[in-house]
Amino acid sequence: MTIAEPKGGRSLSQSVIFGLILAFAFLASVLAVKELFIALIALACAAGAWELSSALRQKNWHVPRVPVSVGSALVMPLAYWGGEVGQWVGVSAIVAALMLWRGVELIAQHASLERSFAEIIRDFSASAFVVIYLPLTMSFAALLLREPSHDGFVEGKFWVITIVTTVIVIDSSAYLFGRKLGKHPMLPKVSPKKSWEGFFISALFGLASSVLQTVWLLQLPWWFGFVVAGVVLMSAVLGDFAESLIKRDLGVKDMSSAIPGHGGVMDRLDSMLPAALSGYLLMVFAVRLF
Repeated sequence: MTIAEPKGGRSLSQSVIFGLILAFAFLASVLAVKELFIALIALACAAGAWELSSALRQKNWHVPRVPVSVGSALVMPLAYWGGEVGQWVGVSAIVAALMLWRGVELIAQHASLERSFAEIIRDFSASAFVVIYLPLTMSFAALLLREPSHDGFVEGKFWVITIVTTVIVIDSSAYLFGRKLGKHPMLPKVSPKKSWEGFFISALFGLASSVLQTVWLLQLPWWFGFVVAGVVLMSAVLGDFAESLIKRDLGVKDMSSAIPGHGGVMDRLDSMLPAALSGYLLMVFAVRLF
């Protein structure tokens, strides 16, 4: 969904190389040791939380970076081993820790009661946004991964592979083809590089990926692959636009330069976050449907 990059933009070769490295690390972790995948998404969430909370500070929304980063990482193993209970306990603990941490900071700064209350409310809202946007949504991937095979349904790891690789195919095809063929921007005021040409090409690639994997990996009817493709495509596009809107409001091009050719960790998680939630809901829907 990307219009041709201007000079000085991201390097295509770096994007491809590091994209392949990340994809290999993901597939190896899911197929070999599932706990390694949990460690990877925990690390990604911690880095993403640090990036996002750092960016929010530019608009005077103070999110304590240490507790939100540590807490975001811990939610992943809590969700994987503790299920929905562990997921919500972890999220609630982060929120409580952020409120306590920020309150102590303001007291230490000898802020007035009126100022302290106003800043706590403002900063709590920003903290709650980070928690909901990052560890909560990503933790649904951990819930999906922990699902065992039962009643003719495959293990959750195959759902994770299907959802994530489809997102990768959608993002990669949109970038590779959109940067060359993109002529008509979708939402130029939000993300001028996302084009309709890239969108339709990525939809075709995403459909092929989801149908093949639905039949081969998920062992479900081929037509359900169209459902998976539609849901994942919309999740990826909306996630991409959501982060573009956040970056536009914050006045930043990339959340960081942590990943050569890709920008920050958040620039790679944007499509994955809503797709993780959507993938979990698709699995629940499939279990009830078939």
